[in-house]
Amino acid sequence: MGSATPPAGQPPATTLSRDDHRALLNHHMGKIREANAAVDLARAPYDAARDTLTATIDNARADLGKKKYTRKRLLGYLEDLGSRLRNLLAEEEQRYQDRLDLGLPVHGEQLALALGDAAMPQEAKDEALWEAEGFMLGRQGKLNIIPDGCPTRFHQTVMKAAEKGMELTQQEFLTAQEAIKRRSQPDAGAAPKDLNAKAEPEPGSREAKKAEKAAVQRAKDSLEAMGKGAEKPDEPKEEFETSAEERAAQKPRLAIVDAKAGRTSGENQQQVA
Repeated sequence: MGSATPPAGQPPATTLSRDDHRALLNHHMGKIREANAAVDLARAPYDAARDTLTATIDNARADLGKKKYTRKRLLGYLEDLGSRLRNLLAEEEQRYQDRLDLGLPVHGEQLALALGDAAMPQEAKDEALWEAEGFMLGRQGKLNIIPDGCPTRFHQTVMKAAEKGMELTQQEFLTAQEAIKRRSQPDAGAAPKDLNAKAEPEPGSREAKKAEKAAVQRAKDSLEAMGKGAEKPDEPKEEFETSAEERAAQKPRLAIVDAKAGRTSGENQQQVA
């Protein structure tokens, strides 16, 4: 067979002939079919195991209470059982702090309202609970919303608490923005970075080894120079040559010096010469 001509206006997808293309297509589809069958074969035991897990969780929920023990909760316990105690304690501590910051109930504090406090009248306890409900609504940005089941006498309590929650959320937003801004700014007390300074070579690199070798050689040269200076402390200086004109100009001054020193002018003139 000859190669097929593509429709007008459409460039050929490949340079393969029609026969080569058909052979390659069927070859690869056969391989894909085999791989897909292997996936289906491997998926069968996984699906069976997953169905067994679902049935086991459903049985547990039926005994413990379906509303209280959800699948997510039981699987969360399963994950915790496989964790280290140290990690669990750290996670619980963080969760406790986070719930306090979010205004959510935590055991031993806000939950005392719901679990029962003999020293608190029921009316005060109910009002505190509805106040907490309103505060949580305000934290979510929901105002003028009365939760279902809230008695009329607590409506104002709920709305005022929602306003407080909203105000706290707004304050914390501004505080967070300031914290983000400070984190993005350089330290005011830090020394400015020298943009012209040459970057330090990576430790262990060829450049670093070369720089270290040069520094050692400079130190050796410096020590050697110091040693030579100590051996010849009184090295004579190079004499200064004077011209004939300069020596003639000095004769009157030397005559005065000779008279004071008791020497003849010939001796001094010989020194000048």
